Amino acid sequence: MALAPCKDCGAEPVNHGLMYAAVAIDETLRPLFSSGRPSILAGLVYAFERSFSPLLMQFFLATGLAKGVQEPDEKTLLLAKVIWEEAARRNITMVEVRLFGLARNLFLARLPDGRQFAFEGMPLPPRSMHQAWWLDNKAEMKKRFRKLGLPVAGGGSVASVSGARALFAMLSAPVIVKPYSGSGSRHTTLHIKDEEGLTVAVRSALQVAPLAIVEEELVGPVYRATVVDGRLVGVLRRDPPHVIGDGVRTIAELIEEANEHPARSGPYFSKMSITEEAKAELMWQGLTENSVPEKGRRITLHQKVNWSLGGTTADETDETHSDNRDAFERAAEALAAPLVGIDFIIDDIRHSYKETPRSGIIECNSMPFFDNHHLPFSGKPRDVAGAIWDMYLGR
Repeated sequence: MALAPCKDCGAEPVNHGLMYAAVAIDETLRPLFSSGRPSILAGLVYAFERSFSPLLMQFFLATGLAKGVQEPDEKTLLLAKVIWEEAARRNITMVEVRLFGLARNLFLARLPDGRQFAFEGMPLPPRSMHQAWWLDNKAEMKKRFRKLGLPVAGGGSVASVSGARALFAMLSAPVIVKPYSGSGSRHTTLHIKDEEGLTVAVRSALQVAPLAIVEEELVGPVYRATVVDGRLVGVLRRDPPHVIGDGVRTIAELIEEANEHPARSGPYFSKMSITEEAKAELMWQGLTENSVPEKGRRITLHQKVNWSLGGTTADETDETHSDNRDAFERAAEALAAPLVGIDFIIDDIRHSYKETPRSGIIECNSMPFFDNHHLPFSGKPRDVAGAIWDMYLGR
């Protein structure tokens, strides 16, 4: 049965009641089963799984329950493809195991010395089981990072409109309101400047979660910093669809020119267009598609950085300020994560977060799409897959 349209859910509506219950149960139970220090039993189970998984996958392949794919095809994720290509350069044989013919990102690999192992997504060392349980929990992460002196947006979680108003009074507008967890950008409201807008946004967020997050809206593009084995290996600026004014042409004309870039013809980057969301974003900036922005002014068409919406990427690893590099590596250390993708907002990555108001870490990912570093829209590609294999092989 199709779900009724919901303007706050966007193109992918969800059952509000079920989502609310799932978030409530998950956030209640997760800390109880995730102490941050795995037990001896958990370690034994993990070791058994690592030893048994290759045998199980071989059984599935031998019995025909799974199909073995010998090289990347159209169903292979780009992330898996770059891992696969790097493995081939190291004479590591990989086979994708598609159980019942379904692509689930499961792999069986053989090292040049004959040793076999299995993994899902990417090869990670055994210590990955020790990473912090709160790595993918935005609210908990920010609370802990704040105590460590790492840069995060000011704000917190609330359970009511009155609680949100009290918190709002202590923050610097504009603010963002979003569900506590698991929203996928649903029921998230940006650019809130007053209590009226705050009330509407909080009520929306509380439809799908028992708590809402209210935090200061950071300023600047979203950067993805990827840390492997404690070392920063790539920083990618992830830009939402945007144009730069020249003082002569309208925004519509600037978009038309930008869409002529060869990379926007696919398969990864898309053309920009004036959608209803784009019109709303332009209105927020006091513009329309027929406005002529001054030279050098950056005009955004959407807050999301998705490639499908016309977003682009640019490598800025070498330009990253040393304070920011240190913050990324300290965050990875606090998370005890062998691999982590850190989403960070700052006006200019060349400047220190210590000297840049409204900058900070907004999210961390334990299974980041690091393939973006291999295929930037502009700038130098970074071999994150190579760093991951070096870590796994202990080099």
